[in-house]
Amino acid sequence: MKKRSLLRANAKGIASIGSLTVIFALTVFAPLFAPFDPYKQSLQDILISPLSSYSAGGGTSLLGTDQLGRDVLSRLLYGGRLSLWISIIAVVISGVLGSVIGIVAGYFGGKTDAILMRLADIQMSIPSMLLAIVMVAVLGSGLTNIVIVLAVTGWVTFARVVRSQVLSLKELEYVEAAKAMGVPSINIMAKHILPNTLYTIATQAALQMSHMILLAAALSFLGLGIDVSTPSWGGMVNDGKSYISSAWWLSTIPGLAIALVIMTINLFGDWLRDRAELR
Repeated sequence: MKKRSLLRANAKGIASIGSLTVIFALTVFAPLFAPFDPYKQSLQDILISPLSSYSAGGGTSLLGTDQLGRDVLSRLLYGGRLSLWISIIAVVISGVLGSVIGIVAGYFGGKTDAILMRLADIQMSIPSMLLAIVMVAVLGSGLTNIVIVLAVTGWVTFARVVRSQVLSLKELEYVEAAKAMGVPSINIMAKHILPNTLYTIATQAALQMSHMILLAAALSFLGLGIDVSTPSWGGMVNDGKSYISSAWWLSTIPGLAIALVIMTINLFGDWLRDRAELR
């Protein structure tokens, strides 16, 4: 049974890592794979359907063009690069912040734990989408502000998950021995607590990244994200909603891209969780 579970986990890991490698390669190196300039407009090539030839560009549009004659595939790749980088940076910031808070709260307990967790409870009571909209309204749109908004909405989950694990880790014998020997708390947390929470943090980071991608896309769809002229998956879905009956690919293709990436990242997170359980 354990061998079967290991094989299933390995297959899931290979599939998810392979898919993520392809996705990141296509988006990070978007200038190499994009067939056309994602910003170039051509009024002669408006709403060309997928796998059709340009009338003026002299090329083939694999995924069609939008209402301004821009190549959908090129914008999809560039939009994916932006969406993934925003999500990665936001997850790193929220992961570091939330993990530190979770370790400190779980290790020291008492009033420190009560204060930090009450702050987390207050934020958890506010829907992340509503909080993000309010913060964007206060801070304004823009790449930096969107990263800040996503990071602020994501730290609570890291803090609560890490804290729950630290509560059990701090009772282990080698941690108690380190305390008895007078080892500073910062060293105990860094050398004994943190390494044992890395799998948990990594798993949570994968799950949070899919949430960040979806939240960033939702903000862009609502016109609260980055500049509307900059390619983004949420912005592409928003641009195509008015043409859904005549040009289905404008919203459908970026929507499917979002779903595919989120599914792949969640599969990777499941693999990390399986690895942690089989350790």
